Amino acid sequence: MSNKTKNFVKGAAVLGIIGLVVKVIGAVFRIPLANIIDTQGMANYSIVYPTYALLLVISSAGMPVAIAKMVSERRAVDDYAGAKQVFTTSLKLLLVLGVFTTALLFAISGVLAKAQGMPEASVTYMAIAPALFFVAIISAYRGYFQGMQMMSPTGFSQLVEQLGKLFVGLWLAKRLLPLGPQYGAMGALIGVSVSEVLALGLLLIIYYTKKPNFDLEIAQTNPSIPTIRQRALLKELLIIAIPIMIGACVMPIVMWIDSVIVVRGLENIGFAHEAAADKFALLSGYVNSLINMPAVLSLALAMSLVPAISSYKKKGETEKLREQSGMGLKIALLVGLPAAMGYILLAKPIIHLLYHNLEGQKLDETAILLIIMSAGVIVLTLLQTMTGILQGVGKVQVPVINLAIGAVVKVVISLLLIRIPEINVKGAALGTVACYSVAAILDVIAVIRHTGMRIDWLNQIIKPVGCSVVMGVVVYFLYPFLFGITTSNTVSALAAILAGVVVYGGALLLTKTVTKQEMAAIRGK
Repeated sequence: MSNKTKNFVKGAAVLGIIGLVVKVIGAVFRIPLANIIDTQGMANYSIVYPTYALLLVISSAGMPVAIAKMVSERRAVDDYAGAKQVFTTSLKLLLVLGVFTTALLFAISGVLAKAQGMPEASVTYMAIAPALFFVAIISAYRGYFQGMQMMSPTGFSQLVEQLGKLFVGLWLAKRLLPLGPQYGAMGALIGVSVSEVLALGLLLIIYYTKKPNFDLEIAQTNPSIPTIRQRALLKELLIIAIPIMIGACVMPIVMWIDSVIVVRGLENIGFAHEAAADKFALLSGYVNSLINMPAVLSLALAMSLVPAISSYKKKGETEKLREQSGMGLKIALLVGLPAAMGYILLAKPIIHLLYHNLEGQKLDETAILLIIMSAGVIVLTLLQTMTGILQGVGKVQVPVINLAIGAVVKVVISLLLIRIPEINVKGAALGTVACYSVAAILDVIAVIRHTGMRIDWLNQIIKPVGCSVVMGVVVYFLYPFLFGITTSNTVSALAAILAGVVVYGGALLLTKTVTKQEMAAIRGK
């Protein structure tokens, strides 16, 4: 293996490890935040994120991939000057997009907040608007580094982002909360903007430290290679980036629609504004963060399968492609099933453990929402894994279309069910589960069609379900027993969760649900 290849593998490994840490930090960030700013603050925090995510897609999604691809292609033929031209051209484009999206969010913050039924959230929109500008610039640098097979700058800048958001955001949220719940949320979102500044600062330091080496490479460019006009470069960038951007827009659009219809829908059936905002916060700010936690693990495991899937497809090794796809299905269920079982059986203890500010009716309602959304854990892990496999075989548009179909289903179900007073916000939760379910089922069908994947009902379905049930029985009886002895929810819940993990792991080994060969395949050996 050449030094260049070793460096790439090492960098990719670093990016993978840091990426997992980053996702974990991002998933748990909302837990202490919710305990600081409470439900009204979380309503103000959560209401802005769908719009922010949508504008973020416009200014950054797809661009790092396009830049990395074009830079890598030019460096492969020793066109280092052309690679630098790609970077400078994309940086100019992203600067314009960053200024536009930031100014747009500032300008329409009041209108958006009113449209979503929470006019007080306008200050939180303005707090996060600057982040759009800095993320756009960050995207150019990350794409350039990745195109040079330098993965560490991306990984470490992502880590700085999350740590900045965690410490600065939580500190500002606590300091500004006395001014009102919307100001507590504003503090957390200022932390997001500050974290992007810190990440950009790190990337600039790395770039200018390595710039002398980049300049030496540029000097070695073959002078016979023609310089491409900037307009042609922009066209090439957009051709690559726009399809990715369209796919990335689907869920932010759905989330944005949710942010509009939930609060207003609840007010239309008689809930007071504060009560409607509370219910929206319980779903979006409290429950969703828990649902996304298991998906972090399934996504990391699924990503390790994608390179092998792509390689088998390219080599025409259909049997290995079929086996590896089946492995992806099994991984999704091995992660999603026990997580869903645990959430269903320990919904209230887990909510009480993590969110000590929730009591009485709010605690009960959040637990019910978590139980409903638990089914979403299974289909979300399945959806992510199947999407990775489809990307690996080059069918990148298929999961986008399937997710768009699921999004339409979600909107229809949410609109219909939220209007029923007895269901209210639970209708939005059911709509989300329906969205993930429809998209996941369509993705599984597509994977079977494009890879020939066969479902092994015993090893892929029955055994994982059986191991999850065994774990569930232990947890179901253990928690109340421990609580009766200790009268401590914290001790009882943590002990039950730990016991569940041990029992589930033991069941997997005893039933040989996971073999040594499968573990080696997951690690890529």
